[in-house]
Amino acid sequence: MPGRPRTTRRATHSLDQIVDAAIAMLDREGAGGLTLRGLAAELGGGLGSVYWYVAGKAELLDLACDTLVGRALEAVDVPTPPMEVELDTDDPVVLEAAATVRRISLALFAQIDEHPWLAGQSQLGTGNRPNGLRVWEQVGRALATMGLSPRQQFHGSTAITGYVGGVGAAMAAQDEAADLTLSKEEQFDRLVARWQGEEYDELPWIRSMTEQFRRHDDLAQFAAGLDLLILGLVRQAVRPGKPGRPARG
Repeated sequence: MPGRPRTTRRATHSLDQIVDAAIAMLDREGAGGLTLRGLAAELGGGLGSVYWYVAGKAELLDLACDTLVGRALEAVDVPTPPMEVELDTDDPVVLEAAATVRRISLALFAQIDEHPWLAGQSQLGTGNRPNGLRVWEQVGRALATMGLSPRQQFHGSTAITGYVGGVGAAMAAQDEAADLTLSKEEQFDRLVARWQGEEYDELPWIRSMTEQFRRHDDLAQFAAGLDLLILGLVRQAVRPGKPGRPARG
């Protein structure tokens, strides 16, 4: 969190109010539309009130991002969609670790889905975003509990966090490119109709996926890909001939 006040002028708003207002502005305008002067005007307290807490836009953006990641960490106990794959183990420790990774990932994706600009903020774990580091810590610790090697833990944790941000960013980009004059169904119909054109004659598999594409749900699509990643990590952890998990003290 920021250190001592930035100006001698007294703040007229709390830090929480400023961060919440910044998040609302980011939701409307995106990262490019966030300005301290515009935020101060919206709050109605003068620019000095914002500078009381933050040195500039970069620090405010860090706070907004880390606040939302923190909310994801607080929401890890909410119900999640059922897993679409069967994990190849009945080891309760491995299963609980896999469930932990899945809950954290789905909670973070939910924040990205609600606040699409967050997907473009790929640096979750920097010195000014401690909650991002906590996400990586909790995912990595779960993989360690499975008994994966340090190398597998590193690659697995970065694959999971990268998947969350990457899919979120791709979906946000699709939303930005969407024609807002059309409903979601109309947009799908237009794209599917284009895929049936002669220029796509050499892409028969794409054509075979048109109904899947038309009926897909973003959350279900994300969860299915996540489950495949988790399945691969579990299989590494329980493969035949692999040394057992270290005893826990």
